[in-house]
Amino acid sequence: MSKKGKLYGIGVGVGDSDMLTLKAVKIFKELDVVVLPEAKVANGSTAYNIAKEYLRDDVEMLFVEFSMSRDIKQREIERDENSQKIFEKLSEGKKVGFLTIGDPMTYSTYIYLLERLEKGTEVETIAGITSFADITSRVNIPLVIGEESVKIISVNEEIDAEKEINSADNIVFMKINRGFDKVREALKKTGNIDNVFMVSNSGKGIEKIWFDIKDLKQEDIPYFTTLILKKGGVAQWRKFTS
Repeated sequence: MSKKGKLYGIGVGVGDSDMLTLKAVKIFKELDVVVLPEAKVANGSTAYNIAKEYLRDDVEMLFVEFSMSRDIKQREIERDENSQKIFEKLSEGKKVGFLTIGDPMTYSTYIYLLERLEKGTEVETIAGITSFADITSRVNIPLVIGEESVKIISVNEEIDAEKEINSADNIVFMKINRGFDKVREALKKTGNIDNVFMVSNSGKGIEKIWFDIKDLKQEDIPYFTTLILKKGGVAQWRKFTS
């Protein structure tokens, strides 16, 4: 592979284009190709919608699909195929930007690409604002205070929710729509059901905030939703929310 090309992994935050970093915006102007990951073909790219006003008019857009298939082998095949498409652009000496929601190093498909890069490839990763950083700031509720601990969990249907709840002072439940019912029941059982707040589509026009999740069902939860548990309570911080 030619070493003339350069790969940029660029975090674009979770919804509000004003939350892009100045460095990300600067790099956008240098890109020859922008890689736009999709969860499903034809669904469009959330990352692109956040960044589009800052991208060059003539930038080449490369859409790649990372499906939600439970078949691990199929996901590996897709990652290999997508990586090869990007390698080809790099071998042409192009500056390639891989846009990712949130932060590139936090549960990002960008990481799968890094795993497959050849040694010597020039790479620069631009940090982005994670969902939990964005959410806690929007509702003015601190994520951690003093000596408190925090744990970040990617939720799935097999989660031992009660065990996870008991493992830290504060828990960030990402991808909560994949196991909301189990988490809700565990929160009730451990006496923490009132110590949570949840936000979906943070920073977008359809943003929604919940402090009461007792009667919600898993089918009610949008894909881009994060739930945060604060065992120290959230009621005292509600003075900043309507």
